[in-house]
Amino acid sequence: MPADSAAVLPSPARPIGRSRPNIHDHPVYRALPSDAQQRLIAEGVELDLSGDAQTPLDRDHLWFILSGVLGVFPAASDVCVAPIVSGSVYGWDHALGSSGSGADVRPLLDVRLFRVPAAAVREALGYDWLSRFIALQAVQRLTFLEQEAACNASHRVSERLAKWLLRLHHGGNGASLRLTQAQLAAMLGVQRTSINAAASNLQTRGAVRFSRGKASILDADSLSNLSCRCGAA
Repeated sequence: MPADSAAVLPSPARPIGRSRPNIHDHPVYRALPSDAQQRLIAEGVELDLSGDAQTPLDRDHLWFILSGVLGVFPAASDVCVAPIVSGSVYGWDHALGSSGSGADVRPLLDVRLFRVPAAAVREALGYDWLSRFIALQAVQRLTFLEQEAACNASHRVSERLAKWLLRLHHGGNGASLRLTQAQLAAMLGVQRTSINAAASNLQTRGAVRFSRGKASILDADSLSNLSCRCGAA
């Protein structure tokens, strides 16, 4: 499930011709009015955070995810319940003055971010534009949730696990995924025993290797063939 204030896109951004993506590569930034783009460039800053960082992102800024993956963690919990992948934006509700859902958002993998003060975004885009955009995002989130509900009801756990591993793999630009099977079980809403069986199946097929809280994608094409492909671009 996507974060409440994340811009959910059908697939992560894949920068072309740059080893280090910047804000100009971001699909949401490119969709903004040119005067707003100039204001964001003037007010914003790019930064890198390690996947081991434990301090959650603050609610005074809007965060464009340039590469890597953020995780959504319920208050006082170490279990990630949703990823926010590259090409998304976290914190639109902050720009409207809302404190959000109360969940912590912090790196799940190493991330490169573009951070802009929420007040600057509100001034650059205006309340009406933001309200319309967030309403559009709400419709997009509802569609996403409907697709996920249908997927949960009709596909095997191994297919759904393959799908989520691919999402994280692409969102993290191929980096190893520091996720325990308990976290994966929470993200998919299934028992850990079901995840254990599904993970064993994917590993036996040579698509993934699991070891000590880390998942390494060995064959993305094979993993794609084993996934349900719901929501694939």
